[in-house]
Amino acid sequence: MTEPSTEKDSPYRRAFFNQYNGILLGAAALFALATFSWLPLAVGAGLEVLWMTFVPDSSFFRRWVGMQKSKEGQERIKRETETILQHLDTSYSQRFLELQQVADEVLALSKENQSLETQLVEDELQKIGQVLFSFLRMARAHQRLAHFLAENPVGEIKADVSESTSELRREQDPRVQASLKQALSLAEKRLRQHEQISNSAKALSVQMETLEKALGYLKSHIVAIGSHEELASELDGLVMGVDSVEQLENETGNALAELHHLADYRDKRMATKG
Repeated sequence: MTEPSTEKDSPYRRAFFNQYNGILLGAAALFALATFSWLPLAVGAGLEVLWMTFVPDSSFFRRWVGMQKSKEGQERIKRETETILQHLDTSYSQRFLELQQVADEVLALSKENQSLETQLVEDELQKIGQVLFSFLRMARAHQRLAHFLAENPVGEIKADVSESTSELRREQDPRVQASLKQALSLAEKRLRQHEQISNSAKALSVQMETLEKALGYLKSHIVAIGSHEELASELDGLVMGVDSVEQLENETGNALAELHHLADYRDKRMATKG
């Protein structure tokens, strides 16, 4: 079963923009210009109809499209990996490089396992690249959280809550009380968001450590794996452990954006109060 194609990247679109189809159309146009005849255009149009009718649905062309997509995906991941590494702290980049070394050792050791078919092993071990890239994205997300927590100590937010609570208890003027209640609500919301960020950072740290241990475990016993199915199960377990990275990054970005918004609003209120 083939995966459904998107409108922007369908086999028909790839077939139309294929270099051989371009050569066909270009040749028809050149012959028409050279001979001052419409016949080459008619022949070219007929061949184009045949090309677009039979080629996109052929198994050979779809296999070629699959290989092209895989190659393009690998190139994209390589570019993004280099970009992310440039912006990671040394501690995170070092952990990634160490995990990459473990992955390379897994690939090398898999070749020593006579129970595994080479082609099937290569197909399955491509999942390790996905795992490495997911780890890198987790490292980026964790770094963002860690930097935020370091720059915004929870003690300051708790002090803000305590100060607003004390002022509200002392204040008698209803209008000032209303303003202080709003300030207290804002501080308490910041505190809840900060706690969520802290918990997310802890959970992400555990997830990264678990992934490192899992890949290390795979390295320690891959030579003893007895079948392709067993290897697939092990690798699928690794992939499942990181399949929510994109959602995690979105949630991290949204939470940090909300906290920055709350902090900016609080600063503006303080400036107005001053």
